[in-house]
Amino acid sequence: MAGDLLAIRADSPLYAGALRLRREVFVDEQAVPEDIEADELDAVAEHFVVLDGPEVVATMRLVPYGDALKVGRVAVRKALRGSGVGRRLMEEAIRVAAARGARALVLSSQVSAAPFYRKLGFVEEGPIYDEAGIPHVRMVRPMT
Repeated sequence: MAGDLLAIRADSPLYAGALRLRREVFVDEQAVPEDIEADELDAVAEHFVVLDGPEVVATMRLVPYGDALKVGRVAVRKALRGSGVGRRLMEEAIRVAAARGARALVLSSQVSAAPFYRKLGFVEEGPIYDEAGIPHVRMVRPMT
């Protein structure tokens, strides 16, 4: 079972594990082009990882987004999906946003993942759009 949840920066040794997991989930499983998976926001984002021993088994990042925080690159190792580890990450994002006085959390959800985010208080906003060949919808969770 997954253990520690840690906040890290791009200069942490654990960041390489987060990138490996993101590649596994987005590039290998979902055919997202490798050249768009990692971007310039990685350098300024706060990254979160869940460890199983030394292995990163779940990750996400938070970036400032006006008076809100944007959640991105949420990835959970396939064998652990449905185990609650993704919920742990999102509960941490909610806790961090509240502690920092953010107006809201925003994210770009794959349409197939929208029910997961709805259970955490996110609501769809706007039309479905294509991102990396996958249908997405903007979702927002007000913090007030």
